[in-house]
Amino acid sequence: MRAGRHLRRIIMDRIIAQVPEFDGRVYDKATETTPMPYVTLGPSWWVDDSADCITARAQTVQVDVWGSNSNKGAVEDLTDDVAAALNGWSDEVIAMHPLRVTLVRVMDDPDGVSIHGLVQVEAEVEG
Repeated sequence: MRAGRHLRRIIMDRIIAQVPEFDGRVYDKATETTPMPYVTLGPSWWVDDSADCITARAQTVQVDVWGSNSNKGAVEDLTDDVAAALNGWSDEVIAMHPLRVTLVRVMDDPDGVSIHGLVQVEAEVEG
């Protein structure tokens, strides 16, 4: 498995293990019938961060938190929980520096029925 795909998988596993309020509803992509609240993984991108002796990348992954329009505060709490679960954490399976949360946002979704939370994480990944 390549580094980017592996990073997405370990982010999902970490949220499932550390944020029980989602009841395991953490997906790469959800369906229209997925009950709220849930998490999906959004866009990701990376830039080369190699040095003379090592191949590496600085990879960014967007984690999207979805909740009902009836309680924006609850979605803020969930984004805080996701940020706390990910910030400073690393996995031993791949060579990586600890994750760093670089942005957290909570906003009304244009669909008019959802609140959208966003947690952006960066990782230095080798290989």
